[in-house]
Amino acid sequence: MVVYETEDLDFADSAIEALKEANIDSYRTGGSLHLGQSDPTVCIHVRDAADFRKANEILIRHGAVVERPLRLPSGWVAWMSIVSGLLLLVLILTWLLK
Repeated sequence: MVVYETEDLDFADSAIEALKEANIDSYRTGGSLHLGQSDPTVCIHVRDAADFRKANEILIRHGAVVERPLRLPSGWVAWMSIVSGLLLLVLILTWLLK
């Protein structure tokens, strides 16, 4: 199971060491094949899915970048957008019907 992807080969190696020190069975795949434009992405895997959460916490403490999920705008932004759209529609209809 993939826990993390990175292009930093040194980070991947040190992260694997940190996971092994925590007794988490892990390995890495990928990396540059030195064939011109090959993708240098390295994937860090854990063999046991039960270790996923602990491995993720270790990687974050080790310096892994945490991606924040995209979020919908807050309720007031959505309502203001709807009200603005309706107001614009009313203004356009009023102008067209003159």
